[in-house]
Amino acid sequence: MADTISAYSKTAASNTTLQSISCAEGMAPSDVNNWMRAIMQDLAELYDGTQSLATLKTTTALSAAAGTVSAPSLQATADTNTGLYFPAADTVGVTAGGTEQFRFGSITGGANPIPGGNKNLLLNGGFTVAQRSSVTGIGGTNYVYYGTDGWTHYGTSSSGRYTASQATAGTTDGPFRYCLQIDVTTADTDTSGNNISAVLQKMEGQNLQHLNWGQATDDYPLALSFWVKSPKSGTHCVAVYLQEGNDSCCTEYTVTSANTWEYITVDFPAPGTSVPVIDNDANASLWLVFPLMATGTYQSTADAWQTSTEGYATSNQQNLLDNTGNDFFLANVQLELGSVSTSFQAEDYGTTLAKCQRYYVKWTTASGVGLAGTCRSTSTGIVGGLDFPTTMRAAPTMTWGTFNTIDSSAGGVDGTLSTNAAGIHSVTATIASGSGYVDGNGLFVELKSGQVLEAAAEL
Repeated sequence: MADTISAYSKTAASNTTLQSISCAEGMAPSDVNNWMRAIMQDLAELYDGTQSLATLKTTTALSAAAGTVSAPSLQATADTNTGLYFPAADTVGVTAGGTEQFRFGSITGGANPIPGGNKNLLLNGGFTVAQRSSVTGIGGTNYVYYGTDGWTHYGTSSSGRYTASQATAGTTDGPFRYCLQIDVTTADTDTSGNNISAVLQKMEGQNLQHLNWGQATDDYPLALSFWVKSPKSGTHCVAVYLQEGNDSCCTEYTVTSANTWEYITVDFPAPGTSVPVIDNDANASLWLVFPLMATGTYQSTADAWQTSTEGYATSNQQNLLDNTGNDFFLANVQLELGSVSTSFQAEDYGTTLAKCQRYYVKWTTASGVGLAGTCRSTSTGIVGGLDFPTTMRAAPTMTWGTFNTIDSSAGGVDGTLSTNAAGIHSVTATIASGSGYVDGNGLFVELKSGQVLEAAAEL
């Protein structure tokens, strides 16, 4: 008995019954209409999914609607916002939970948009690494690096000052546990003149070659996503700036509710040949800029590249420095190739730390610091070496604390080290002070309690 399509026989003579209706040779004329109606029922159930096919085969192309990110054209029955859709010509997108994860076709040129492929151009976008902890009194002086590695201040001599630190987010705030907190400590209400105060990250040129900027074809836009909690609702701005040609592009985003975490996505158009080719070196090329305030010449038109202009905001940008009660927060900041923001690429702490230590390394007593490699006494002092945990971007600037030197003859002697020679892999240092050292003696040099040793090669 064939009650469903799956029970139909591919041998015509074997199909003698359909839903208890005879269709054998010599069937009653009255069964013909009933048999046809049963077939129509089976086809209707196949159409609406009540009946299903074990396999779907076609000798021609299988066509489907383009679908959307929240209702993909190929989806699971019980999970209708997850699957494949076609957002543009020659493009296939993969969406999960109504959010696009990545797409194929529109992103080429050697980029890897797939999670695990380091799609985030930013360092420490999750603010998980904070070697400096908290930095106070920021403002006026450019490039004061924050407690959260990779992020720094950019600004003029505005009177506004703030503290930048890593903060722990609440379990219900969003899909993150750490964030950047900007706490205003000295207000600046003056919006006249030409002033900028901003959260900044710089990116190396050699990490941006796949953008193909400055070329006539195959240059790519950028998509930015982040979580923000601002002390003010209304229009805010964010910008990218290309250092090679002093070119910028800003865009606006809207904060709906003050002091509430919100998820924001924006994009920046490809600049084409309006900007120079990005230098292929270890120096700073691209900046991502979150203005806290921007006035005068630092204001520009949204969503258009401005040549030879530092235009980080529009005239609609809020002044977030106008009250010492203001706190501005950022979390899960991701800048990626393409025009669509995808889910944030989380990274294990060790990977992020190693990336951060390319630019800055901090040792404390808890780190168990001793000068590694060859250490020996001379008649006038000590010579020793220190290996860096990873290859640094450039020969770093060293900040030496006070060390205790233990010589087999002289015992423990305090001394301050000075750089003898520094490279990207290691540094040698000397201690010219002290007495009682015996030339050639082996010794151990350790950081004294409460002291800090730093190596900085930041952009």
